[in-house]
Amino acid sequence: MPIDINENILRSINGALQSRKLYPAGHPSMMAPARKSAQLVAEALKTSSKFIIGVVEESLVCDEVPIEDAEDNFPDLWACINKRSIEAIIFEKGVTDKEMSAIFDILSEEGPLSPGDIPRELKNKGIMHITIKSFEKRNIIEVYNDAIEVVKNVMGEIRLGKIPKSEPVKKVVNDLSELVLSDTNAMIGLTMIKNYDDYLYNHSVNVSILSLSLGKQMKLKTEDLHTLGVAGLLHDVGKTGVSEDIIKKPGGLSSEEWEKVKEHPVLGANITKRMDGLNDTICRIIFEHHVRYDKTGYPKVENAVHPLSIIVCVADAYDALTTLRVYQKPYQPVEAIKILKGLSGKHFDPATILAFENMIGMYPVGTLVRLSTNEVGIVTKVNNAAFDKPTIKIMYSADGSELPMPKETDLSENAHAALSIVSQVDPLARNVDAGAFVAKEAAGA
Repeated sequence: MPIDINENILRSINGALQSRKLYPAGHPSMMAPARKSAQLVAEALKTSSKFIIGVVEESLVCDEVPIEDAEDNFPDLWACINKRSIEAIIFEKGVTDKEMSAIFDILSEEGPLSPGDIPRELKNKGIMHITIKSFEKRNIIEVYNDAIEVVKNVMGEIRLGKIPKSEPVKKVVNDLSELVLSDTNAMIGLTMIKNYDDYLYNHSVNVSILSLSLGKQMKLKTEDLHTLGVAGLLHDVGKTGVSEDIIKKPGGLSSEEWEKVKEHPVLGANITKRMDGLNDTICRIIFEHHVRYDKTGYPKVENAVHPLSIIVCVADAYDALTTLRVYQKPYQPVEAIKILKGLSGKHFDPATILAFENMIGMYPVGTLVRLSTNEVGIVTKVNNAAFDKPTIKIMYSADGSELPMPKETDLSENAHAALSIVSQVDPLARNVDAGAFVAKEAAGA
């Protein structure tokens, strides 16, 4: 098939997706570009049973022909394909204007949409002649590590005086959002991963996950969840403007050094304002994430703090409390929750703290506990119907010996009704790294 026909189809589809930003789903103004795209595809299908737009080795391919500079020439189509982790869009004979319009709605939809949701969306919209094939779902630890790399790259570019692109950030947040919506417990468990050497990157990803999880707990809209995830991931980018000697200094900071640290929310907001594709709310959250409920904190603000800023503030504080720092021993999750509750109504919004406590549970994922049988295990799942009966993986038998294979036990099941948690166990006393355990479990999922 002539290359110019391929490019005409791509140009038409890209233009339609661009128009979709201006008009809502089903708007009459979207029918003309949908009709044109359907006509061009129908023309291509006269000589072939299928017309395929796909991705091969991170390059756009149209009807088996590689497309050069796709990101520059067809930015809206390329962004949608990346956002949805699409491997191929397959058109077959009989494509209608209505089907083409519906595809544009699916590709342009805000918020997370998992690969498993796409076939259902196609069916619900009556699309019979277009198939969307997604890349195989990745392991959650792979997505976590991808997010770490994205934060590293963003901060690295900022340190070089560059303004990072927002697409990698938004794409990895879509991946994180999808996993939080499908398995919140596993994702919260990943926040137990603590890397002292890469604290800033590790912390940024953990705050994004915790913010997304809390947003889900509070039943926020998908677009607000996406905003939360991006803001959480980027909340500390302003620290690139603070000397590493200060950031990593052991012991207390001088008043002058502390004033430098307090500049990072303003610096971060200024940086993200210059990044294409980030909405104003993301920048505001970054600016406000250290402003407390009672208006103390920094920077000084006169107006009410944005509700999403309050969520990131709580997520940021919790992860900081549960992480080993040069100036602070790590608090266990249960201890961290008690500290946050003690500051409720002062530093933190009471309703948000209550929602966070309900999300984390009495024994948060990653907590090491002793059972009434004297067995010791780690909490892997919170039971929202009975916070004192989570699912755990028993690691040590009653005599203290380590089990060759952890044994999963759901304390809420009738078969384990006699079992109960009698106390928490200090992970250091058992030489247990909860983060490493969670990471290993996630890698094998």
